Amino acid sequence: MVKKSAAESKRSARTERRREQMRTEILKTAREIIVRDGVDGFAVSSVADEMGLTKPALYYYFDSKEALTFEIWIREWVDSAAEVQAAVEQTDSGADAVEAMMRTVFNRYRDQLDLFMFLHRMAPMGDLRILVGPEELQRIHPVNDMLYAGAEKRLWADLRGARFSKKRDARRFAFTAHTAAIGVLNMLAMVSTSDDPLVHSDDDLINDICQTYRYTTEQAGVK
Repeated sequence: MVKKSAAESKRSARTERRREQMRTEILKTAREIIVRDGVDGFAVSSVADEMGLTKPALYYYFDSKEALTFEIWIREWVDSAAEVQAAVEQTDSGADAVEAMMRTVFNRYRDQLDLFMFLHRMAPMGDLRILVGPEELQRIHPVNDMLYAGAEKRLWADLRGARFSKKRDARRFAFTAHTAAIGVLNMLAMVSTSDDPLVHSDDDLINDICQTYRYTTEQAGVK
């Protein structure tokens, strides 16, 4: 194997930095298109046009629509999970942590329902299996810890203090709370394009599920 010279190594590093910067710009533009034009407006050609690139030039940075779609998806998933993680870290109890998780997810997407649909329904591709193989799964699994580990830790601490029931699994409880918030967002997304809006306000819906989970959390320890 021929060893690169110092100059060649520097050129290679600069090229890789420029490539990564362009990849970041492409992903930012794609996300903006989804937020602005909806999931139906997302296409490789629309991203390329907005960037002033040809489709072949864009494929230099992402070798397929599937690769671009997955990268948008995983980065949004990571950003959402990081926001949840930061909110949960500010709490002291399991009940507060669970509520922080639900409200953070809900507030992130309540006014960005197309981005929510992209993240949770994978509408541009229709089937997550098209995008996800073993390598992709290795990037997804750590995100689950970002979403749930903080709330799980605080719920287990409550259990040790007799404030959470031993009959409940803390990780599962955090997971179901997250899916409850997603369920409300999914309902909002379903009616967002119709002339038949929900009779309940967004705030009332998220307040109800937060209060329900808080009551369940706090009552579990006294049973």
